[in-house]
Amino acid sequence: MKIGETPLFLKGIQLPVSGRSEGGDKPGLPASLLFGQGQLVRGEVTGFTPDGKILLDIGGQIVEARSEVALKPGSALWLEVQQTEPLWLRVADKKGAVQEFLRQYYADPAAMGKGLRALQGLAFFADAEKSLADQAGVLQNFANGAMGADADPGRIIRLLGMLGSGVAAENNGTGQAGPGSQKLHELVALLAEDRGGVLGKANASTMHKLGLLLELQGELNGLPVSAQQGQLLLFPCVFALGAGVGQWLFTMNPGEDQAATGEERGYTLSFFLEMSRLGEVQIQLRVKGQTLQGECVVGSEAVREHLAPQLGELEELLGKLGYGVVHFSCRVAKTSMLESLKSTIETAAQMESVRIVDLEA
Repeated sequence: MKIGETPLFLKGIQLPVSGRSEGGDKPGLPASLLFGQGQLVRGEVTGFTPDGKILLDIGGQIVEARSEVALKPGSALWLEVQQTEPLWLRVADKKGAVQEFLRQYYADPAAMGKGLRALQGLAFFADAEKSLADQAGVLQNFANGAMGADADPGRIIRLLGMLGSGVAAENNGTGQAGPGSQKLHELVALLAEDRGGVLGKANASTMHKLGLLLELQGELNGLPVSAQQGQLLLFPCVFALGAGVGQWLFTMNPGEDQAATGEERGYTLSFFLEMSRLGEVQIQLRVKGQTLQGECVVGSEAVREHLAPQLGELEELLGKLGYGVVHFSCRVAKTSMLESLKSTIETAAQMESVRIVDLEA
């Protein structure tokens, strides 16, 4: 919903602010009105003042602030407001990237799934389509990494190499280093232009959104965690033949929790899936040592009744993989999967709830 032209301040959302412009000083509101303690903003360092303050471009406006760490001109980064009067900032951990990903993901939750399905579909006729000839290799590598008829433990590693942050090499089956995430991002950007008219306007737009979301996830995965956080990694997933798409989240328990008790660190895998036959399915696996606890959260009682009798067999299979204690349960969801994904990521990043609102006053 949009009203008027000037953005209304909402905590947790990056907004233009008043401060200094490139043309010189101009009257501005106090920082206490423009910012809130704990707010996350993305800014670019444009320079420094004679008294050691940093000049930040936030939303097209220049503001002065003090930073807890040394920053370089030209660097663009997420910052967390520690104090408003005077304005003190610190470099944010993954919180800012989580905030921006959720905002973009909420704008079109189906965009990533549509884009990943489109990539798979294109891979099957890339060799025959002249406009896709130059991209055939990357498309085939993506399809081979995303799916296959036989179980292949290395497949997920190769796929993560393409979807992760940085330029990660992946094996293309020839023993030579294949294209990594940078090549995949270049491919997605090229397909979004749709120069050959293969995708059509709607699908090209979806591909553009996919590229944005992959870039945001790459940034999120590449940023370090704070001392209070555990590792946090988020990846998309796609099933063969349109059987389903979704997101999966890896979170490592904070090290301080185990250091105090001397226990082994545990981790959690959370899957948020939209399956063609089962609908919304959430699966959470908590692992510590040889103990595994799992929960399936489904959208209806009928699906729960279908899955519940099969959990015993699943527990038996996991036990054969070396887990000493395995327990699975199944229940009907109380909230939508989208809201559950949002709250789970926010909890993992140890941040306040992101307000997914677009208001202008």
